[in-house]
Amino acid sequence: MPDTTPVRKFSSTKVLTVFLSISSATVIVLALLGYGVALSAEASFGIPHSVIFNSTSDLLTLGGWAVIQMVLILNKLSEWGFYVKIWEATWPATKIALVIMAALVALGGIAFATQYLLRRWPWLRRAVEQLRGSTHKKVLAIASFLIFVLAAPLVVMPLTMLAILIGIMFLVSLLSIVPIAGLQAGKAHIDDWVVGPEFCVPLQSRHARLQVKPPVKDGSPKIKVSTCVTVKKTSGTEYRGRVVFSTFNAVVLYDPEAGSVRRVSTEDASLEVIDKL
Repeated sequence: MPDTTPVRKFSSTKVLTVFLSISSATVIVLALLGYGVALSAEASFGIPHSVIFNSTSDLLTLGGWAVIQMVLILNKLSEWGFYVKIWEATWPATKIALVIMAALVALGGIAFATQYLLRRWPWLRRAVEQLRGSTHKKVLAIASFLIFVLAAPLVVMPLTMLAILIGIMFLVSLLSIVPIAGLQAGKAHIDDWVVGPEFCVPLQSRHARLQVKPPVKDGSPKIKVSTCVTVKKTSGTEYRGRVVFSTFNAVVLYDPEAGSVRRVSTEDASLEVIDKL
């Protein structure tokens, strides 16, 4: 029987490579989403986004908030206003990419039109061929060579730098779409689940949780509530507020009465869910 060990080893290596590539891309996307979520806290409350996260793990956690909010936003796919908001939010980043793409399409169109006209109009093709085969061909070649030698340092370097700059702008504009999506998801979460609700999540006893709840009727109003907590430090200091976002070692709290927002470290502290502030 033929030995299939090398084939299996190659297949396993290929699958592992694809898995690692997908995992790396997922981590990058989650981190960019998390950065956008941190920006949403600054945009909504003014708290500096740089103090919300301390590590990549915090960015990944914040990215999870964005993913959850995006899943909830799926219910709004049938609303035209949802697409208008997305377009308005991403327009500053996408217009640069659209301009670059339009320029590339225009250059391709010019090249295609030139070839089409040469095939369509025989007299134009003959004129071009005569120009190429004229007696001045050698003189033209020498002049072109001299112009190239003299002008290359003055033209090639700026054009190269311009091409690199355009490439960087195009890449940045594409990458910035992900943080903008996180920013919009974070702002939607803040509006829907932090600022908008009037009450905190009510506490329920074991008996209340075991009771069978009646089914929700279609069209009935949905009451949204906020998660409210109190953070008690070992020093005796206590902080209360609605949870905006949380990471591995900190929580961002919002006080609806005073309007204050603070980042509270959860190290050496106990956190308790409460039903009123």
